[in-house]
Amino acid sequence: MNDKEKNTDKIDQVQLVYARVLEMVSHVGMAFLALGYVVYVLQLLPLSVPIDAIAGNWHLKASEMQQKLHTPAGWSILSSSGALFKGDVVSYLSIYYLAMATVVCLAFASVTFYREKNYLYTTIAVLQVLVLLVAASGLIH
Repeated sequence: MNDKEKNTDKIDQVQLVYARVLEMVSHVGMAFLALGYVVYVLQLLPLSVPIDAIAGNWHLKASEMQQKLHTPAGWSILSSSGALFKGDVVSYLSIYYLAMATVVCLAFASVTFYREKNYLYTTIAVLQVLVLLVAASGLIH
């Protein structure tokens, strides 16, 4: 087996791991989205912002609506444990979950790179995970 065939095997293994993780995360994410939608529309949990308040302020920009309705922005929604049991927050969390799918896939890919002793790609994947987490955190504006 020559070097080119060895590299192809390694790339294929990482691609397979990434694809398996992405498939799992995607299926769980779609179920989570459907659950969030059902909980929100059927109001199975109390809402932090009533639907009629959203409909009445639909003409506003998102930032203006947020200020007027006193809703948390971004990840700050997770700062209150009581907020996690609101119907609209469950819907938001499903979207946050799907947005983090790339981070999860890259984390698993970095482990695979490490097991293959490909330290350069391990470093690159870990750095990508860190950059995405910092960007998602909102620490840097």
